Amino acid sequence: MNKENYYTNEMAKRYMSNSVYQYFLKCEANALFNLENPSIDEEPATPLLVGNYVHSYFESVESHESFVNKYSQFKNSSGKVKDLIHTKKGLRSDFQTAENMIKRLDDDDLFQYFYNDEDCEKESIVTGNMFGVPWKGKIDSLNVQKGYFCDIKTVDDLNKKHWSVDDHQWVSFFKDRHYATQMGMYKKMLQGMYHKPFSCYVFAVDKTQGNGLAAIEVPFEDMTEAVTSVEEHLPRVVQVEKHEAEPTRCEHCEYCKSTRQLTGFITDPEELIY
Repeated sequence: MNKENYYTNEMAKRYMSNSVYQYFLKCEANALFNLENPSIDEEPATPLLVGNYVHSYFESVESHESFVNKYSQFKNSSGKVKDLIHTKKGLRSDFQTAENMIKRLDDDDLFQYFYNDEDCEKESIVTGNMFGVPWKGKIDSLNVQKGYFCDIKTVDDLNKKHWSVDDHQWVSFFKDRHYATQMGMYKKMLQGMYHKPFSCYVFAVDKTQGNGLAAIEVPFEDMTEAVTSVEEHLPRVVQVEKHEAEPTRCEHCEYCKSTRQLTGFITDPEELIY
């Protein structure tokens, strides 16, 4: 595995990752279908492109140029070429926002001190055997010598509340996106590889006009709890992935809605509310 094939479907099948794991928790049927029927040359969602635009800038000049060139001449499965980043007048508004986010991070001394330390390795691939399952991760900035790693998160609004169905309360973007699981698994893999403790620092920047910025030291307890949850739920995910168990449908995602077959009548329309 390397940076060129890290995001391929082949590697997604060989290694579990936080993103694949989270897809299975949301809807097993959808996750299994997409894993076995990958979309080829599908146009990426704009928020994903914006996040990768920011990440590539802080990886290296070469990586950023390569990213911009690729998506300025993006060819989809039908052969149509489209510039996803520019208009005839310049950057699309979403990527002008991305430039503002980059400048916000670039101008911050705390971010620069940790993220761009001379001992940091950018986009470092880590792997490990997590509870009997091969797992992979890609860390934005890793400092093995000083024992910490950093991750950049781009969000719409740092102060926005997100309703948690599981917790029955409003939560932050960090909890809503289950980032403690991602960071906890990174930490566990790193400690297995280097046999030393690691701290985790998340730098989050948002897309609001002021480009809110936050530095989060992820609590050890949160990561430990998240990893324990993975240990509990991973066997079920693997069973479904290997077709040893029937996948459960959530009946709310686009896949489930598009493949649902009517089996009878409901008498209470309130059942349609999710």
